[in-house]
Amino acid sequence: MKLPFLPTTGVGSFPKPDYVTGAKGDLDENSREATREFIKRQEDLGIDVLVDGEFYRGDMATDYYRALGLPIADWTRSYDNRFWKKGIVDRPLRRTAPIQLYQFEFAQGLTERPVKAILTGPTTLANWGFNSHYESREDLVFSWAEIVREEAMDLVKAGAKYVQVDEPAVAERYWETDLFREGLRRVTERLGVYTITHVCYGEFPLVYPNMPKLPVDQIDIELASELDLGSERSTLLQMMKKDPLTKYKDVAVGVIDVRPGVGVEDIGTVKKRIETALEVLAPTDEASKRIWIDPDCGFRTTKNREISYRKMEVMMEAVRQIRSR
Repeated sequence: MKLPFLPTTGVGSFPKPDYVTGAKGDLDENSREATREFIKRQEDLGIDVLVDGEFYRGDMATDYYRALGLPIADWTRSYDNRFWKKGIVDRPLRRTAPIQLYQFEFAQGLTERPVKAILTGPTTLANWGFNSHYESREDLVFSWAEIVREEAMDLVKAGAKYVQVDEPAVAERYWETDLFREGLRRVTERLGVYTITHVCYGEFPLVYPNMPKLPVDQIDIELASELDLGSERSTLLQMMKKDPLTKYKDVAVGVIDVRPGVGVEDIGTVKKRIETALEVLAPTDEASKRIWIDPDCGFRTTKNREISYRKMEVMMEAVRQIRSR
């Protein structure tokens, strides 16, 4: 991988333009047009490893249930005022056709830069749906792992060099980290490409001791708010400084807050976050080479496209200034 110091990337999603409607996992002409625009904007910004924006996606879990022909429940409350339609596992899980292969092939065909293939992980798929078929959590998670593994293998055959397995739900059930790790291993083992897992909320200090054991090359973690606290006030950063994750893995550090209503950060704030990350995670020059920079999560939750682009611009300018120094 010929990448610069502090490689930059995205996490996945981007706010949909108004003309993209009714997305349920399928790549139609409107989502193709949005993907073309987003790939070009990332190239212009100088992002090193691109993402496709997931304009075709309805929901990161429900799209998989729908692709497998499973029933979809009515609206279910997630948190605050957010609702979504959860899928139902009411039969053995079987994959009869690709789920995201064509979406990846289309995006990668638009650019010479690498595009990450992004999959929803087995633990998140198990957590974010209903189960009325499998008798144990293990059977449910491992069955989903088989589905995601088949998808990952097809993506690698199609030329994917980076495969990211999104597991935002892992810290919801922090007591199941052994199950999470085994489910992830069944997806990533011997894929032969650079593998990543993304986690983005929950009780991180409770799962941090297990992170060095995760069967991936890179862990992508939400850190902007923790970096603002600094290592003196953040329990998580104290743990990271005592036993840096860069001893074991590459680490993609989230330095942009993507929550709705959070304004565009100034360059100084983002530079300070990156500098704090380097202080905590890079006790040596060699460790500093293991750090990537990206937003906390996908920009879908930011909702506003222009604010999202401006946040990306600030991130890239902060990285450039630190690289040049």
